[in-house]
Amino acid sequence: MATFHELRIRRRELLDDLDELEASVAELILILSESIETESDDLIDHHERLAWLRRQHAGVLVILSETERALLEFGADDWDAV
Repeated sequence: MATFHELRIRRRELLDDLDELEASVAELILILSESIETESDDLIDHHERLAWLRRQHAGVLVILSETERALLEFGADDWDAV
């Protein structure tokens, strides 16, 4: 079982990963919304990348939830003060 400190570090890393994924999704959505004259191959690639990013996002949310649940088991009041 991971230590409290390890879980807090992992939570911070997951939150950073989540921020990066959300920024990438936003950037790709902007590209897709502005891509009126994009070739169909590029458009397909962008949509595939967006689907991949969304799957990664969902995975990070699941792991983050499990990490926060493990932190709650420690019973500390300030576990989210990273």
